[in-house]
Amino acid sequence: MKSQEKISNEKGNWYIVEIIEKCEPVDRNEKQDLRRVTTWGNHHLIKANSPERAFDKAVKLGKEAEYKFTNTDKLEMEWIFVGIGELLPIYEENIEDGTELMWRDYGFISDRRTNRLVFDKKELLKNFKPM
Repeated sequence: MKSQEKISNEKGNWYIVEIIEKCEPVDRNEKQDLRRVTTWGNHHLIKANSPERAFDKAVKLGKEAEYKFTNTDKLEMEWIFVGIGELLPIYEENIEDGTELMWRDYGFISDRRTNRLVFDKKELLKNFKPM
C-alpha cells in the first residue's frame, strides 16, 4: 500500500495499550464477584519514552474516561476503569497505511478453530456506526 502519511517511530517510542473498562449500576453488590458486567478493551496508541511512562499515561487516560450516567431504564450506571490489559511496543520505524501493528500467536490449533477466527464482511461491519 502506498501512502504519504507516516508516523516516525525511529526512537521506538510508540506503544499500543489496552485499557480495560466496565459498565455496571452504581448501586451494586461489590462482594458478588461473579456478577455480569459489560466489559470493553480499548486499544490506544501512546507515545512515551519508556514502557513505564506508556503504562502511566494509559492509566491516566483510563481514569479520565470514567463517568456516570442514567440509562433508559432510569438506572444510574457508571463506566469504571479496571486496569491495563496489554502493553505492546511498536517496532516498525515508519508507521503508515497497512503497517502491521499487532499480532497474536493462536498456537498450534485445529483447522476448524482457525477457520472460526474469521468473519465475513457483513458480520464484522454490523456494529459500525457511520461517523
